[in-house]
Amino acid sequence: MSHKKLESRVLNVRQTIIYNFSLNVQKHWYPSRVNGSFDNFTKTIHVSHESNFLNHCIKLSTRIFFIVCLPFFRLSSSIYQHLATKKNIHKYETVSKINKKNKNCKLITVGNILVGGVGKTPTVLAITNKLRSEGFNIAVVTKGYAGEKLNLNNAPEVVPSNMSNPEAARYFGDEPTLISRLSSVPVCVAKDRTQAIEYLVSKHSELNYIIADDGIQSLHQFSEKKILVFDERIMGNGYCLPYGPMREPWPTPYFIDAVILNFSEGHKIRQSSLNKILARDNVGQIFESELAIKFWENLERKRIECNEIKVLSELESKNTKKKVLAIAGIGVPNKFFRTLKSLGLDFDALPLNNHERDINNILAGRLDISDYGLILTTEKDGVKLTVKNKEIVGKLWKLITELHLPDDFYRKLIEE
Repeated sequence: MSHKKLESRVLNVRQTIIYNFSLNVQKHWYPSRVNGSFDNFTKTIHVSHESNFLNHCIKLSTRIFFIVCLPFFRLSSSIYQHLATKKNIHKYETVSKINKKNKNCKLITVGNILVGGVGKTPTVLAITNKLRSEGFNIAVVTKGYAGEKLNLNNAPEVVPSNMSNPEAARYFGDEPTLISRLSSVPVCVAKDRTQAIEYLVSKHSELNYIIADDGIQSLHQFSEKKILVFDERIMGNGYCLPYGPMREPWPTPYFIDAVILNFSEGHKIRQSSLNKILARDNVGQIFESELAIKFWENLERKRIECNEIKVLSELESKNTKKKVLAIAGIGVPNKFFRTLKSLGLDFDALPLNNHERDINNILAGRLDISDYGLILTTEKDGVKLTVKNKEIVGKLWKLITELHLPDDFYRKLIEE
């Protein structure tokens, strides 16, 4: 076996192990599929070319390993919760560094207590674009998860408009790049968001609002408005990391001005789960969002109506016998797959890790896509794509969506 083939096989085995372990984690964190994001897609695939026997062995061994790890996860969760509670009981004594330099600028923090995939970035985009359309000067601060910058330097940097999307996504992260491109406001990336805020205020004295994408748990920021986002998973099994999916205990010791419920269309939520939010006095008002599906766009910026993608898929199936592949490297890939199902599409689903950097290599060689006539992905994954194969470019489409929030929410947001 050549060195290249051996290297590829080791990589496939590693991915298969990670994939199976993550499935065990998801099932444990979200035991109720009514509340959870864990759907059974009979055509779910993952990047593995190993034999069925080896895959079965990996699946069994990762399950056993996960069960062995559970007591350690439970102990770690208790320690994590204790430390998080101890940290959060301190009062917010930090004087707003924004108001010191610019009394007209206010900080709005959009966060979540559930790890990943609640729709925080679409919420930030919706707020940013709405306030900007009302004539306010807006900027965004973010940490830039999975971007190379996070490990290279701590200095605040604004995502430049003249950098290509894939380059910006690789360096700054996919979410800062997406927000920058879809809002046209300064998006400052720094490991320490306080430094990013100070930088923006020093460079843009005209700012009315700075919106922090994540960081609601941080005690280094003082926010005039705190917004917490939930999806249909609510709080999962109710435990903190790593035994559960929560980043801090609920209820929070600080007041939440508004809660936004980003529930998938048609998804039923148990009232007992919803009461965990409703029955608390640390929450101001609760609002529901609505996700609008706008259109499909390919890498050459060609657009088609939402229902046209089904016609394309049926033509491909009839004329070339080729299938549809759906790829998602977001916090909860199954949300994207459920949306495609609601559009009446039949497809193979390929869930990837959140902020997956390797999507281009997957498309270029590690996945055989010759059987697929269409490749569908999310808008966030789309900013990372650097596909040079013209055959792939012609068959790859991004789903463009937009989050809508009620007018009452915006009135609440800008009131003193």
